[in-house]
Amino acid sequence: MKTLFYGLLLLAVISCKAQQILPLNSSALQSPNNSYFKDLNNELESFVGNWQADYQNRTIKLSISKQLQAPLNVLFGKNLYQDMLLVRYEVKSNGIIYQNSLNKDFSTDIKFKIKSTGTEDNGNTAILVFAGGNCGIGMGDIIFRKINATQFYWSYFPKTVRMNEINCPPNQDFTIYLPETENLIFTKQ
Repeated sequence: MKTLFYGLLLLAVISCKAQQILPLNSSALQSPNNSYFKDLNNELESFVGNWQADYQNRTIKLSISKQLQAPLNVLFGKNLYQDMLLVRYEVKSNGIIYQNSLNKDFSTDIKFKIKSTGTEDNGNTAILVFAGGNCGIGMGDIIFRKINATQFYWSYFPKTVRMNEINCPPNQDFTIYLPETENLIFTKQ
């Protein structure tokens, strides 16, 4: 009888420490520590690949990958993990590259990082956040809405558009090069 009791107690302790797999859009607030928000329905998959659009005489290239079980910043005192889209990009005009994060390692520097935070509309819409460029200029929300298998709409809403002169050195480029518009069509390459 004691062996059964200790066995059940050990199982309970192990279960508390095990990672719980939850659907991608589950609430982080109500989830247990160590939760993994998994893309169980492959909602992110349709956005993965190389994409291109032209806007105001500039060509914007996106390279979108899917990261599995990426750690989220500690939220609500919990360690959480999530499948997410990671977007690298290049903005170019007449052979001049204005901004490029295609080869950037975001593990040490989040400047220019675009990552998804979830999906809506049965996976037809991906919600993303842009960390901004120098001094966070351009930080804001980006929305991808799937049109079909080879196209999606891009809508970008920057929230930080002015420089903080106290914390930002004046010799940096504070231009927002990403297309600040709604319903720009990107086509899969």
